[in-house]
Amino acid sequence: MKKLVYFSILMMAITVAATVNSFGQIKIVSGMEGATYYYLATDISKNSSQAVEVIPSMGSVENFDLLMSNNDINIAFMQYDVLIANNLLNSKLKNQVRVLFPLFLDEEIHLITKKGSKINNLKQLKGKRVGIGSREQGTHVTASLIKDKTGINWDNIEIPSSECYNALMRGEIDAYFFVGGIPVKSFGDMEDTTQIQLVNIKSKSLKDIYRAKKIKAGTYKWQLKTVSTYAVPMLIVVKIENLSNEMEVKVNQLLVDINANIQKMQSEGHPKWKDVYYRNQDIDWPYYYVRAKVE
Repeated sequence: MKKLVYFSILMMAITVAATVNSFGQIKIVSGMEGATYYYLATDISKNSSQAVEVIPSMGSVENFDLLMSNNDINIAFMQYDVLIANNLLNSKLKNQVRVLFPLFLDEEIHLITKKGSKINNLKQLKGKRVGIGSREQGTHVTASLIKDKTGINWDNIEIPSSECYNALMRGEIDAYFFVGGIPVKSFGDMEDTTQIQLVNIKSKSLKDIYRAKKIKAGTYKWQLKTVSTYAVPMLIVVKIENLSNEMEVKVNQLLVDINANIQKMQSEGHPKWKDVYYRNQDIDWPYYYVRAKVE
């Protein structure tokens, strides 16, 4: 009988310990499997000294919603314009969310049409059917801002980015936007015979929001020409509201691990790590700082 009681207590202790460890684990919400966010988050997890769970998602908008509504989610990859758009709706957001690490990556805005299309620039989207992603995705926010800032009146087709290519091939849309750090794996996996092309994106009205960039010819096997576009700064953010002492220690350690392994991730991880930069004067958002512990 004593052995049975002891065994029961032991199993309860193991269960409680496992539960505490599960609740205390860092969880990073990333992006669609196969997209840049997901691979970057996976690289961070692989190079962490602690358990880090990578959670796939539809994109930046869903990431923000999960970060703010789910207490199990601590950290999220996010487009800067998504953060800014939500700040307009919540004036207290800067007290709730911080930029986790002074590490920035640009996500290039891809505008894609069929090869041979008469759409050769942004203005020629007027009156066309344009895929802008689903409402859970950062691409939706970016495309909506571009439409608003430029005044170009196209027909929004709200479908997930993962479905836009097939919709284009079926003739259901004329073009689509996709925001992702080059090289986007799903585009990189396409053969040189793929019947799509990138379109130049140029507009003075976008310069106050996005960084001017080029996507060089040959970035993708099917891409024949260098195109002008813009890029959205990508951030890694942490929710500090109600952050427990235990989780704060884990977040601090994650910062140490990222900093210590940047060069390794640049050489062995996703190619986008090579484009990391540490200062961005256009980012108007407070940083997360490691607080010194008083013994």
